[in-house]
Amino acid sequence: MQKEQQLRVWIQKQKRLISEAAEQKDRDYIAMMWQGFLNGLCLTNAITWQEYQELSREIVEFAEGFEAA
Repeated sequence: MQKEQQLRVWIQKQKRLISEAAEQKDRDYIAMMWQGFLNGLCLTNAITWQEYQELSREIVEFAEGFEAA
């Protein structure tokens, strides 16, 4: 439960950063960093493959809304 809550807080922060970024390149960079962080969590088994896929999809869908993906 605590892990999920920490991830949700982090995700909301990243979404806010993407939405507040003034330039497309900044939004792209934040989205790439977000994906890299998730890759690290998955590789260290901090999150499951299913969680990784769900969070990655959330990144893509949110970023596409800002044309960052």
